[in-house]
Amino acid sequence: MSSRRKKGQATFKSFQSTVAEKPVQEESTEALREEQVEAVKKFAAPAMSNPYQSLPAVGLSRVLSKRLPEDMEGIIQYYNHIDTIQATSFVEKCRILAHANALFHGEETKAQFKEEQGNWTDFLNKIGQTRPQVSRYVSFWNVFGPTILDKAIQEDFSATKLAELLTWPEDPKLALLEERKYKIKDGEFTVYEMTREQLREVKKMLNERKEQNVIDATPVQSKPARVHVDFSDKNDPLYQTLKKRAQDQGMKPDQIIRAALEQYLRT
Repeated sequence: MSSRRKKGQATFKSFQSTVAEKPVQEESTEALREEQVEAVKKFAAPAMSNPYQSLPAVGLSRVLSKRLPEDMEGIIQYYNHIDTIQATSFVEKCRILAHANALFHGEETKAQFKEEQGNWTDFLNKIGQTRPQVSRYVSFWNVFGPTILDKAIQEDFSATKLAELLTWPEDPKLALLEERKYKIKDGEFTVYEMTREQLREVKKMLNERKEQNVIDATPVQSKPARVHVDFSDKNDPLYQTLKKRAQDQGMKPDQIIRAALEQYLRT
């Protein structure tokens, strides 16, 4: 049975003509544009969150003259940035960690800094370093300073060998700056020319020499000379007088005899 269209009812063809259909190409173009915008936002977000991200590697050495951040977040951002720069990050990493250590543990700053910024463990977790690792970087900066650390990099002196000099029996700064030569079984070498094992050999030798010098410099305590007087007879008037004089003056008989001898020798 066929149904007949009522008068005035729109046909499917006429309905299609009255509704504006969005071209498929326009929809795909708009979707692509939105996707590109989101991608740009995601790409730009990390760069905007770290103010040091735009700092070039060649300009990092100039930062030494600039003021370091005074808050935990700023220190973390700065550390994370220099950690990605291999060529010049070592010296600056020592510097920023020594700076952070001073803020966290300095007598004048540690209480307020901990209250406002967090504790040392939180900081270590955020930069992904352990206490011994950070302690070594801090020691490098505090013991050697930027000049020696720069020289160590130029001489290709590794951090593991530099760590051996933290417990050097002599002043390690002189060994590094003056390039002193030390005699070992293989010859004479500066610390820059030695292997880690050779550094340990020299350190042992210097410690033994230091201990020997202490022994040699220790003064020998001489025993006091004693004058012994025998009184065969305890009833001897001289002995009795000496004994009584010692009791009266609160002295020992030896002291009385010494005083008497000194007086006799002066006359």
